[in-house]
Amino acid sequence: MNSFIDKVKKTLFDHSMIESGERVLVAVSGGPDSVALLHSLVELREIIDFDIKVVHLNHSARGAESDSDARFVHELGKSLDIETLIETIDVPSEYFISKYSFQETAREIRLQFFESALNVLGGHKLALGHTQGDQVETVLMNLLRGSGLKGLGGMSPVRFPYIRPLFNCSRADVIDFLTKGNISYCQDSTNEKSDYLRNRIRLELIPYLQKNYNPGIASNLIETAEIVRDDNDWLDRLVKQEFNQLSSVSEHKGSLDLEVKAFLIFPKSLQRRLIREALHFLKGDLRKITFQHIQQVLQLIKIGQNGKSIDLPGQIKVGRIGDRLTFKRILKSPSVIIKGEKNDNEVVPLNIPGETSVEDSGVTLNTCLIERADADIENGSSKKVFLDFDKTGEKILIRFFQPGDRIQPLGMNGTKKLKSLFIDEKVPRNARSRIPILTTIENDIIWVYGMRIAHRYRVTENSRNVLLISGLP
Repeated sequence: MNSFIDKVKKTLFDHSMIESGERVLVAVSGGPDSVALLHSLVELREIIDFDIKVVHLNHSARGAESDSDARFVHELGKSLDIETLIETIDVPSEYFISKYSFQETAREIRLQFFESALNVLGGHKLALGHTQGDQVETVLMNLLRGSGLKGLGGMSPVRFPYIRPLFNCSRADVIDFLTKGNISYCQDSTNEKSDYLRNRIRLELIPYLQKNYNPGIASNLIETAEIVRDDNDWLDRLVKQEFNQLSSVSEHKGSLDLEVKAFLIFPKSLQRRLIREALHFLKGDLRKITFQHIQQVLQLIKIGQNGKSIDLPGQIKVGRIGDRLTFKRILKSPSVIIKGEKNDNEVVPLNIPGETSVEDSGVTLNTCLIERADADIENGSSKKVFLDFDKTGEKILIRFFQPGDRIQPLGMNGTKKLKSLFIDEKVPRNARSRIPILTTIENDIIWVYGMRIAHRYRVTENSRNVLLISGLP
């Protein structure tokens, strides 16, 4: 076994990346890193006893070159006798209608594809070909953009379900392995262009720093990122613990309070983190939340003016009421239809317990309340779900799709457009408007019938009352 394989093997074992019997999906772009990743895991799979599937997303961003990469990956999987899943998504077209940058749009689509592939192929982990060089670029990029500890910690070797077996390998290690093994790979022409910040960091900034300041800057940044990452993980655990003690959440999870007097006892670093935790709790992500927004909340506390409030991205209103700091998500309530009218925004209440027929969809929902111990969650399905009733509340509404709808799918950190979920599940466009959607009284999506429940309403070990919903057909 050569030194490259030994290095990958050590990384797998050091971070307990793969367990015996697991199925690992390997994201292969066709470039040198992902190709080396695939070949190394093929050599190691008999030692650890795991299964491999290949996944590839043709993002259509480079025209014929993208199609050529997809064909290469298909032939590579065939030559190794490994099942290969290839999907084509027109990322440039999606970017055209997106509110985000091309890189953000591409990243979101890529993550959606990975999530879908894990479900379709029954994968336990998904291996990515990031190397030490990618880590250095990420740390510098976050530093230049402005970042807290999380960004300065860069990527983690393991962030379930994603693993990075090449985390301790350099690009030189990769090229040496491929050259000695006479292994072919694709070259992405855009990697040599300075259009994107990451490319400029790799092509210009890092060589400049190595030549003029520190030849060992790369290894130093990698070590620093590890220290920062460990510190940040510890702080995250501390903040979650204090947040649970300090916060008071409304019945339907549309708002929460923090006790100002107890909040002010903490140092400013923890105050900022507690505010971010509160915002993430309500929004499902921290997109568009900046350092200045956090400072505005801190200033609101400092002023101490009762009744004063500020508006933040994501329809979040933060206010000071007496000795409480309140965070509330302001959502437009869906309009209720007058009986007899035809309106896709019709809202009907879910009978709990009991039966509810959803007109225009042909679906009937049956509900009952059960104890946590009786919840056989493992036997849940797309049409039979278990929900934490203390989080959903007793008033659950049923409606249909509305533009801009988002959900935080089970197992995901951030939110996702319902439109993207429909695309992933290959739901025909003309059928999407007839899929029942269950929401809280604040219009927060709980369950998209036949698909996914929202992560925040899942049943956990701490759940007490469980709502079981079964649908037909």
